[in-house]
Amino acid sequence: MAYGLGHAPAVYRQWETKEGPDGRRRKVEAFRFDTREMTDPLQHVVLGAGWAWRGVVKL
Repeated sequence: MAYGLGHAPAVYRQWETKEGPDGRRRKVEAFRFDTREMTDPLQHVVLGAGWAWRGVVKL
């Protein structure tokens, strides 16, 4: 196992094919989750509760 300090951002996406107004089929993003969007709110709650925030990544 390897460990590292800091945030390891990841973006998860799902795509689907839809027909556009011109009749051509196009890939459009159906779902997106970015781990960076969760870091600030979680950090705020943890620090607000008086705990320490230590980012550790387990690889």
